[in-house]
Amino acid sequence: MSFMDHIEGVFFCAGARNHLLLDHFQNLPLYMEIDERVASFKALGLGKSRNKIAVVCTTSGTAVSECLSAMIEAYYSEAPLVLVSADRPLNLRFTGAPQTIDHETITRGHRRDYLDMDLGQFKQLDYSTLKYPAHINVRITTPEEDESVSDLPVFGGFSEFISQVKKPFILVSHETSDLRQLVKKISSYGLPFYAEVASGAKELSSIKTEREVLRLFKEKAFDGVIRIGHTPMSKLWRKLQGVRLPVYSFDSRGLKGLSYGSVEKISTNQLLSQASFWKELPLPWMKGEDKSTLHLEGLCQKYPQSEIALMKRVHDHLPSGAKVFLGNSLVIRYFELVQNKNFQIMANRGTNGIDGQLATAIGWSLSTREDIYCILGDMTLSYDLSSLRNLPANLKCIVMNNSGGRIFERLKLDNRLVMAHSQNFKGISQGLGLSYSNSLTDLDTVDVLELQPDLEETRLFLNEWQL
Repeated sequence: MSFMDHIEGVFFCAGARNHLLLDHFQNLPLYMEIDERVASFKALGLGKSRNKIAVVCTTSGTAVSECLSAMIEAYYSEAPLVLVSADRPLNLRFTGAPQTIDHETITRGHRRDYLDMDLGQFKQLDYSTLKYPAHINVRITTPEEDESVSDLPVFGGFSEFISQVKKPFILVSHETSDLRQLVKKISSYGLPFYAEVASGAKELSSIKTEREVLRLFKEKAFDGVIRIGHTPMSKLWRKLQGVRLPVYSFDSRGLKGLSYGSVEKISTNQLLSQASFWKELPLPWMKGEDKSTLHLEGLCQKYPQSEIALMKRVHDHLPSGAKVFLGNSLVIRYFELVQNKNFQIMANRGTNGIDGQLATAIGWSLSTREDIYCILGDMTLSYDLSSLRNLPANLKCIVMNNSGGRIFERLKLDNRLVMAHSQNFKGISQGLGLSYSNSLTDLDTVDVLELQPDLEETRLFLNEWQL
């Protein structure tokens, strides 16, 4: 009997980290799921009914924590539940790298087996030898996560770093405090920098789009990176893991965000008044103006029903200074792409999970009488549907429904992860007594605004936009 014969079914929650595990389960009953909490309880029910092993498979980060309730129930009812979580490689643990948290402590005390292994070991695992419930944590390394970079030198301080880096690029991410004053001061020095959307000062960036950041990186225009704030969202940050480019970070948590580089534990407010930092910054080294926004404008006109063009129209409709909550995945990336006005931005970028996004926005709206504009993707809203039951009057929920998890298409991963659908939120919104529209002109008068971009126009847009 194959060890796979011990498994009754697999509830697979789509993620970029765990996609390599799909083929491992290909000969088993496979159920694609959005919500890890729901998936884990479905697995619990299936396993208990047949008294055979049922598996819930998640990506890294808060996706794992969503399975705790089902693990607790399985522990006390002695049910054959297995949680398989995909994880970052060892050298990225405890660094604050994107979607990297301590998985082991999440289920501790509510499991009877825990194994931490690499992908090769996992493929040989015999489930019949486990004690249940069990938590299997699988380390998966991507091509960009070259573990050899960990032997790079650590700089003794910013002075030593800047003595060796003549053309630094400044990347400003986000923090609990407002970074706007710091970004304004950076801009006065004339150095190339990019402030991400969650910084609250993206429109002040000297480099206007991430596309231009990546072009400069590809052409080796800068020889080092100064990171200010928490772990960045930018694709540049993920690319740095696989190259030998000096990095110096100023992070209030003291986390490097990579397996290498130097970090100084300091808040942005403290950095703003640290005279030595500003004195040591080099003279401007890059000439020319970033004109990538002209290309962006042209593509928005050429493909008016693309997701990016629709996001730009939402952006343009919002009043300057508006409070905007951005969901994770493509929503925050596309909003950052088009943003050129001053907004107060909130986003859950600590671990980048899609869980609880609408609920977080509701919490923000309860703290103010001002309008909160919450922009979410369809999969993110599907994850948090129960929050629609009690929308505050000052919260406007804007749904960009691209009919699935289209970020997996962009990443060129297994198409099953997209979980394509033809559903909308009209019925459930109206059923809960919420006003609904799919016309942007109604944004200020309805509770739920749903926009559905043209998928082909989005693909054509991105094909012309990519480097």
